[in-house]
Amino acid sequence: LCSLAAALFFELGPVLHGPSIRFGLPIGVVTFAVYLLLLKSLEEGEVSVNVTVFRMNFVVSSALAVVLLGEILTVRKIFGLLLCFGSILMLLIAAPSRNRGKHTGLRYSVPACLLAGGLNILVKTALTAGALTVQLLLFRYCIVAFLAALWHLLSRGRNSPGTGMVYQLALLSAAAMMFSLYFTFAALRIGEVALVIPINQLAFVFSAAGAVLIFKEQMSKPKLLALVLAVASIVTIA
Repeated sequence: LCSLAAALFFELGPVLHGPSIRFGLPIGVVTFAVYLLLLKSLEEGEVSVNVTVFRMNFVVSSALAVVLLGEILTVRKIFGLLLCFGSILMLLIAAPSRNRGKHTGLRYSVPACLLAGGLNILVKTALTAGALTVQLLLFRYCIVAFLAALWHLLSRGRNSPGTGMVYQLALLSAAAMMFSLYFTFAALRIGEVALVIPINQLAFVFSAAGAVLIFKEQMSKPKLLALVLAVASIVTIA
């Protein structure tokens, strides 16, 4: 619904646009898988850990951009990637050894990170091939909505029904995501993947701060160092 509203108010053009449909379908399937894995990671582990790991998907995007899109690998980008690996290492150290990877959500957030990195390249390819920004959003989330509804029906016996607050938060989240993705897609149309995506990933800093303030998550020294390294990595690459 938010994507349809964007199509009506942000941009005029054909709704049934060939390249947007062609790329929107596979992008929608991968997007659903990414969101499902990310949500599963948050069910098991801390927001400050799993969101930070997930947001490191720009490393995958940057590497694929060099290999597949011919973007230049500079010394600054290499140094930024090394800082990112240091951040992930600190997050692994921050996780208790008896729970590492199993009950911290990393078994879900790491695959989500890898898939999201490839997804960014797919979006860049779609926009380069002529897909329209809003139309691509529209068809992408039509597929996500369909798969989410199907998943809900198939797992209805295992999940408790949502409360009114859950649906209100989902609506606010959808609206915020629509604006975020619209501007991200607009930036990807004219900018390099290795520049746009790292800047976009800075959102994890706000997620980590919110997790500490709202959910009272503990901010250990390794976790704090991981956040600092992650920010340094993004600033260096961008």
